[in-house]
Amino acid sequence: MVKSAVKMNILFSKKSPQRVDSKILINIDSDIIMDYKVLVGNDGIWNIVKDFSDAGDCIWNPKEEGNYIVMVQGKSRNSEKPYDVLEREEYVITNEKKEENLLKDIEINKNEYTEGDKVEVTGIVEEDNLLFRFWKKGLAGWEILRDYRKENKIEYTALNAGQEELLIECKRIDSKENFDDYKTIKFNIKKMGKLEITGFRCLTEERLINEELVFKVESSQSNTRTLLYKFVKIDDEGHSICLQDFSSRQIVTYQENTPGQYKLLCLMKDILSNREYDDRAVMYYKVRPYNKIRINKFEPDVKSPQKTETDITFKLEVEGGREKVYRYIIDGPVCDDSCYTRSDEYVWRPKEEGKYKITAYAKDSSFRGDFEDKKTIIFEVDKKGELPVRITDIITDVKKETVINKPVNLRVIAEGGTVLLYAFTIYKDGKVLDKIAFNKSNYINFTPKEKGKYEIDIKIKDKYTRAEYDIQTSYYLTVREYMPGTIEHILIPKREHYLVNEPIDIETIVQDTRNTLINIVTKINGNVVEETDFMTNKKICIKPKCSGKYGFEIYAKNIKCEEEFDSKKEITIFVEEATPVIGTKVNISENKIGDNKEITFKARSTGGKDVCYEFYLMEKGNWIKAQSYSKKNYYTFIPYSEGTFRVLVLAKSYYKRVNYEDYCEVEFTV
Repeated sequence: MVKSAVKMNILFSKKSPQRVDSKILINIDSDIIMDYKVLVGNDGIWNIVKDFSDAGDCIWNPKEEGNYIVMVQGKSRNSEKPYDVLEREEYVITNEKKEENLLKDIEINKNEYTEGDKVEVTGIVEEDNLLFRFWKKGLAGWEILRDYRKENKIEYTALNAGQEELLIECKRIDSKENFDDYKTIKFNIKKMGKLEITGFRCLTEERLINEELVFKVESSQSNTRTLLYKFVKIDDEGHSICLQDFSSRQIVTYQENTPGQYKLLCLMKDILSNREYDDRAVMYYKVRPYNKIRINKFEPDVKSPQKTETDITFKLEVEGGREKVYRYIIDGPVCDDSCYTRSDEYVWRPKEEGKYKITAYAKDSSFRGDFEDKKTIIFEVDKKGELPVRITDIITDVKKETVINKPVNLRVIAEGGTVLLYAFTIYKDGKVLDKIAFNKSNYINFTPKEKGKYEIDIKIKDKYTRAEYDIQTSYYLTVREYMPGTIEHILIPKREHYLVNEPIDIETIVQDTRNTLINIVTKINGNVVEETDFMTNKKICIKPKCSGKYGFEIYAKNIKCEEEFDSKKEITIFVEEATPVIGTKVNISENKIGDNKEITFKARSTGGKDVCYEFYLMEKGNWIKAQSYSKKNYYTFIPYSEGTFRVLVLAKSYYKRVNYEDYCEVEFTV
C-alpha cells in the first residue's frame, strides 16, 4: 500500500456478504478532492468498475460469487504518478439462498494462544454428508488452509502473533455452489515470553591446550520451556567450528589443540520458535599452551657455609609449564654451568673455598627465550665447615589436603650435627597462627579449625651453632570443609566381547565413599542417551539394547560441593550384536559322487547370532551364486556332467552389515 498523509475510506451501502446481482453502492470518503478509480478482484482477475473521475461513488453489480477485493486508487489532478493513495477492502459475494444455516457455530480449543501453540478449529453442524473448507486471513488476503473434505476439524500451529481470523466454508456433497454457508471467527495470538541468556561462563579455571574445557550457559525460563542451545567456536582468524548443534544440553566440553584467542558463540531458541535464534551470547577466552612458569622455592639441603668436598643438593619447586627444563649456573672461584636439564635437583661439590652465587633458571621446553623465571642464592664454602645438618624426611599422617577439625601429626627426620633442636611456625593464609620455639622434640600436633592454606615452617639447628638455624624448609597443607569427591578407579567386567542384552556391571571406586555422590552420563556412538542424577549408589548395571560404541562419563562430587563436580573420568567399550562367526565347515552328503546324482552340502559354524549362509558354485571355471544369504544352511546340487566342481560358502550373522565373516571352500570331482 502506498503510504500518504491523505486519509481515504471505502464505504458500502450493503454489508458483506451479499448475493450475486445485488446492487452495491460504493462511496469514497477522502480528506481532499481527488480523481478516483474503482477496481474489483477475484481469483487474481481484476475488473474496472469506474475509471478515474471526480465522482466519489459508483454502483457495483457483481455477477459471480467469490471472495472479492475492492480497491480504490486516488490521484491528485496535477499528479504525474499512476496514483497517490491506495485503499483495499474485502467483500464476499455468495449465491446461497436464505435458509437455515448449515454451520451452527465454530469452536476453538482456547480463547487465546501463544506462538507455537496448536490451534484446533471445529465447525459445528447438525447435518451429515457435508464438505468443509478452511481459510486463514493473511497479508495478501484469504489463504486456504485445507480444501473441501468431509472432516469438520482442522489443526495447525499458531506462528505469527496478533489477531488471527479464520473462515469455514460449508456445502452439501451434491451442491454445485462454491459454498452453501460460511462463518468466520477471530482470536488473538500472543508473542512468546522474552528469552534471555542470563549467564555464560567457563567452569575450567586453567584453560590449557589438550585439557578439557567446560562451558555452561544459563537462561531465563529454562524450567518452564524447552530451550535449545548451539555452540560455535571461532578462532582469531574467523574460522568457526560447531561444537554442538541445537540441543537441550546446557554444558559443552571440548579440548583445544592450538593456543590462542577464541570466541565461543552460544545461540539459544525455544524449540517451537520460528526464529533462527531467540538470544545469543559471546564469550572471549584465551587458551594457553601451559600455566606460567614460576619458581616457588630454590634452596640447598644444607645451610651456608659448608666445607669443601661436601655434596650440596639444590632443590627447585616450580609450578606451571608442561615439560619443564632447568639450568643451574654457579659463579665464584670455580664456575660451572649445567646447561638445560629436566632434573629439578642439582648436586654440587665445591672444590675451593669462597663466596658463590648459584642461579637457577626455569622454562618450558617449547619456550624460545633464555628463561621464564629465575632465582639466585648466595652460598659460602669454608674449609672448616662443620658436619652439615640436613633433613632426610618429613612424615605426616595426612596428605597435602585434609579437612577442618581433623588432627595433623607431623614428624621431621634429620641427620648431622651433634644435638639437633627443632622450631615450628604455623601460618594460615600468610599469617602466623602458632609458634613453637627450638627444643628437642622433632614433631608437632595441631588441629586446623578453619579452611585455608596452611604452611608449617620447620627450622633445625645444632645445639652449638651460632647461626639462627642450620636448615629450614616448609610443609604446605590445604584444609577444606570437605574432601573433594575423587574417582580412583572404574571397574567393569573384563570380557573379550561385550554383547547386546548381556548385563554389564559398572562400579566406581571413590575416596570418602560415604560422602561422595556420582552422576553417570551414557553415550552411544557419541550421542547422550541417558543421564542419572547425582546418587549415592556407586554400582549400576546396564543391559545394552543395541550394538555400538558405548561411552560412560562419570562425575563425582562431595555432598557439600557447590560446584558442578569435583572429578570426572570416562570409559569406553564396544558392544557387538554377537561374537564373530568362525570355524565354518562344509560336509558333503555323499562319499561317492556321480553325475545325475543329488548332492547336499551342509554348512556349520561356531559363534555369531542368527547365522546366515550364501552358497557359490564353480562349474567349468565360472562362479555362480547358487543360494543367497538365508538361515538355510544346506544346498542341494545335481551335477549333469563330469568334471571338477568347487563350492564356496560365505557365513555371517544376520545383523552384521558386511559381505561375510567367515567362509569355507570345498572341491569335488564328478
